[in-house]
Amino acid sequence: GNWTYNTQSIGIEHEGYVDNPSWYTDAMYRSSAALVRHICDKYGIPKTRSRIIAHSEVPGATHTDPGPNWNWTYYMGLITGSSGGTWSTIVDNTTSGRFTASGNWGTSSWSSQRYGSDYRFATPNTTSSDAAWYKVNIPTTATYRVEVWYPADPGYNDQTPYIVVTTSGNQTVYVNQRTNGGKWVSLGTFTLAAGDSNKVAVSRWTNGTGYVIADAIRITRV
Repeated sequence: GNWTYNTQSIGIEHEGYVDNPSWYTDAMYRSSAALVRHICDKYGIPKTRSRIIAHSEVPGATHTDPGPNWNWTYYMGLITGSSGGTWSTIVDNTTSGRFTASGNWGTSSWSSQRYGSDYRFATPNTTSSDAAWYKVNIPTTATYRVEVWYPADPGYNDQTPYIVVTTSGNQTVYVNQRTNGGKWVSLGTFTLAAGDSNKVAVSRWTNGTGYVIADAIRITRV
């Protein structure tokens, strides 16, 4: 949308949609950052946010990409090397082959605090876990920070059990989903084993009241 910028810049397209952050994989971040780093080195472009910009940041642009779900801090860290190449991945409830839940879990897009296009919900159950699972391919056994994203509402559960599969067994962390919605909330740091398997779950087994929500998780090596 800006001829001057078009003739004096190098554009990079990423596959995906701004309202579905599951497209923004760690592989995409790393390959894109490697390309940008090479281009900057080749043509003498400063590796700064004033020179590495979003389509939406071009003056006069009507585009919104890459959108609010793009992690600029992580991306720029990969480009400049300041992140130390920290491994991180996000699994949404819509990530293909990475989320499983029984038919007891409904789907909703009601809350604007959701991550991506929708999220899952279920009533609490005091006799069965009936967990919704997130499958993650952990590259190496190490310490990782586990964060969760959920929309908050007074009608959601005040004691939602998140289960983290660690090298020393399952650990449960309870989260009040009536507050702190629409952002990443840390469950803590855990030692996770290498391999591609279910690593985090949202359980229905709780004495809390209100809907239990399963939306997205983020795991980052620390």
